[in-house]
Amino acid sequence: MGLRSKFRNYAPNIAGMLLASTFMAACSGGGANPVQPSIPDIVAPPSLPDQPPEDGNPDDFKTDEYNTSWGLDAINAANAYALGYTGKDIIIGFVDYNFDFDSDELNFHPASRGVDPALQAIYEAQFGEPASDSPHGQAVAVTAAGVKNDEGVHGVAYDAQVLAVDFFSGVNSYQTTTNGILYTISNPYLYALENGARVINKSLGYDEDDIVSNLPDVDERYTLDYETIAVNAGALLVVSAGNNSDPEPSLSNLEALDRLFRSGTLENGPGAYIIAGAVDENLEIASFSDQAGDSYARNYYLVAPGVDIIAPWVTEADGPGLYFLNGTSFAAPYISGAAALILDRWPSLTAKEVAEILFETATDLGAPGTDSIYGRGLVNLDLALQPVGTSSLATPVGKAPIRGSALSLGPAFGDAASLKGSLSSVMLLDGYNRDFQIDASGLISHRGKSANLENRLNQRRAWTASNLSLAGQTLQYSLGLDDQATPAFALAGQAENDFTAQINATFEFTGTLGNTEWILGTGRNLTEALKRSPVNYRQANTLSLTGANDSVLPQSQSNYMAIAHALGNTSTLLIGAAFGETDGSSNHPVAALQADRPTYSIAARLQQYHDRHDWSVELGILREEDAVLGSRSAGGLALAGGAQTAWLNLEADWYFSDRFSAHLSGTGTATLPDQGTGTLFDNVGTLWGSSFTAKLKGHSLLQENDQLTLSLHQPLRIERAIAELALGQSLDSEGNVIFSNEHVSLTPSAREIAVELAYSLKVSNWFLEANAGHRMNANHTSGQQDTLMMIGLSRPF
Repeated sequence: MGLRSKFRNYAPNIAGMLLASTFMAACSGGGANPVQPSIPDIVAPPSLPDQPPEDGNPDDFKTDEYNTSWGLDAINAANAYALGYTGKDIIIGFVDYNFDFDSDELNFHPASRGVDPALQAIYEAQFGEPASDSPHGQAVAVTAAGVKNDEGVHGVAYDAQVLAVDFFSGVNSYQTTTNGILYTISNPYLYALENGARVINKSLGYDEDDIVSNLPDVDERYTLDYETIAVNAGALLVVSAGNNSDPEPSLSNLEALDRLFRSGTLENGPGAYIIAGAVDENLEIASFSDQAGDSYARNYYLVAPGVDIIAPWVTEADGPGLYFLNGTSFAAPYISGAAALILDRWPSLTAKEVAEILFETATDLGAPGTDSIYGRGLVNLDLALQPVGTSSLATPVGKAPIRGSALSLGPAFGDAASLKGSLSSVMLLDGYNRDFQIDASGLISHRGKSANLENRLNQRRAWTASNLSLAGQTLQYSLGLDDQATPAFALAGQAENDFTAQINATFEFTGTLGNTEWILGTGRNLTEALKRSPVNYRQANTLSLTGANDSVLPQSQSNYMAIAHALGNTSTLLIGAAFGETDGSSNHPVAALQADRPTYSIAARLQQYHDRHDWSVELGILREEDAVLGSRSAGGLALAGGAQTAWLNLEADWYFSDRFSAHLSGTGTATLPDQGTGTLFDNVGTLWGSSFTAKLKGHSLLQENDQLTLSLHQPLRIERAIAELALGQSLDSEGNVIFSNEHVSLTPSAREIAVELAYSLKVSNWFLEANAGHRMNANHTSGQQDTLMMIGLSRPF
């Protein structure tokens, strides 16, 4: 009668535990080792200098000791060492037999326990044969955590502590009597967990062939409690698959998984179970290794080196030394050691999270995906220590997905050099809440004004302008049709369906009501409307390549309304409101930055006219939705949900003669951003900005109707802006992010000053224009230079 049948009417725990106990009469991993230990040809290395510093180079850790056994490199262990992860402060539990507690190759934990001779005697009596005397536990523990000391080999997690619990230690034992037999039942797995072991290695198991019939008739027996009790309590249990060349893991593994499924632990508990199969140096499944199978067990199956593994052993012929060893018993400690390295870096992870990381990052072997031979694949420490799943920026109120985080700075911010520096090391959280430091400055782009000559020319191409009188009122319009310009997306090789002509239009209705003029229009910003500059662009401006004629504020073409009331003969007060948009970037990878967002503005302008000079003062407020002075942002890098900007503009014109005049203007801005949430910007203070333009103009100098303009221009620049960044520094013991606050300036690294000479000549309906300009510290970026020249000849139709 088989052991399983003999005890099926007893307490279920005892039946399974006794079956597990039969293993000690056989060999590790279930079934006999197919290849006996053999001595490798190892040349003692010369004395080595001090170990290289942890400078991030994996090759520095590939010492002779590392290279003695091929398994470390197969799982990319050196990549973990180069990052500084060695298993320090992590305890790995080993439930095995025959540890050498006098060995200096292992860092034994004080709670380690050896053999209780009385319990071993009971065990040997119940099977009628002696227990194995091979140093199985020592070899397994060295494979996982052998000390790095330039002698022999070292383990995967060479700084980890080894909590060795011998099979016959009797820890956490209790006794019960069934059918007149006294059972002593030990639970070394729970003992290891209670003494700090986060990972427990079990290179023991049984299969159908290990069932022992005709057991001796004894009054006392010794066995182990279920290993799954520790998994239920939160342990990560790594178990060898078995050495019977079966198409599925050993019976002990399948029964353990059944118990865990019934308890709901695998789905809902913190613990985890990993089955370890063995591969050879060619990363092919070992001939002796039990495979992943076609059942649910394949989802919990990983492979690791398990053939010709060099570890300490003892044989009668050659005594103690280093030997080639084979078995899934030696694949399991590679996985246990890998888990310890992950916990070294992130001790707050649960056992389930560590297991899932190892599963998800394993190197796929065999058929694509999870298969019946290799299961989830080969453990890969290189990938396991990189972000897994959805990556997010750590913010004080949670995680902001990095795919939805971006900051596109408006021209006034320039390069924001200090901000980029502060964002060069930002905490990233992966799908398992593991922290990584990344350079997030690459998520910042610039909406700087480029000297795009084609765009400037398009302003002059095919313009039609006219005034129409309608019942005493006036309609002014300016219409530009560009049916020849090549779209920028076509030049970039992007496919689009819309190659229709681009139309730019400005329409404005004006009329009078008593002494008050009313204005309704579309196609330009409020400041241009309040200046009462002509709708006809050619009549209003000389072409400027440096942006000297552009609006200071980020107000695009808008719909506006205004009234102008004369205050005596020399003054006019204008009041208006406008609705416009902040332009989005249609090709931006972050969807939130693609769409245009609304802007609202109101302003009042007082204009004074004199014989030889004019001056004006303008005061206004701009409201931007999801923008700050033209900057667009989203996710973890959102500056604010919007902003209010107050601006004050002063302008003056002097007319020295009919041919010479001068213009001077200056604008100051104060922007108050909304305070957002869920972002690295914990607080953004008031943004102070300035802009100025100075021009000297000559009229009809070389020929009638020509104009020569020399301009000096500084576009709007942020002069003072302090933001408070909440930057994640580390995780506490429970996995919560520890933040520090850093004050950073949002100002540019330099100030753009642009000098330009522009000439225009009108002959009949033809326009000749020539421009030469230079931008120093272009886009407010230190050292960036721009030299611009253009000659154009055009005619409106």
